Amino acid sequence: MSRGFAVVIGIMLVSTGTAQAADRPPIESWGKPGISFAQYRADAIECAKTGYFRDVSQDEPAKRFIRGFETADRLLNFPSASESDSWGDSVRRTQPDRQKRDLQAIQVSDVEQCLTGKGYHRFTLTRAEVKTLSRYPRGSDARHQYLHSLAAR
Repeated sequence: MSRGFAVVIGIMLVSTGTAQAADRPPIESWGKPGISFAQYRADAIECAKTGYFRDVSQDEPAKRFIRGFETADRLLNFPSASESDSWGDSVRRTQPDRQKRDLQAIQVSDVEQCLTGKGYHRFTLTRAEVKTLSRYPRGSDARHQYLHSLAAR
């Protein structure tokens, strides 16, 4: 089983859980009618790699993160009475969790563009499909085969 394929399955399923509760968004995946399992797997790995290996160093969230922590580092190592900011204030303004989410959204967008370019479309799993999917361990061949059966219809 390929690690890249497991990564794309994680990216393809928008929800973090397999239960579809009323307060959770529906689980979505990507499909292409008539696609063979081998091609489905190859496309999934290729598209996952576009997001996984993206150089994010020039993306704005990464730049904001770096600038913020450079400022925090300067305040920690060279405190100045003329600066009213504390190290903690500087880190909070950097919003590392937000920058991480923004970078992840860029990477997911790359994967989605790759899949769309290969002719895939997004579809929503029904409650019954989500229930069946939850029976298969994450990353298992059986789970991949089940998702393929939904994607190829």
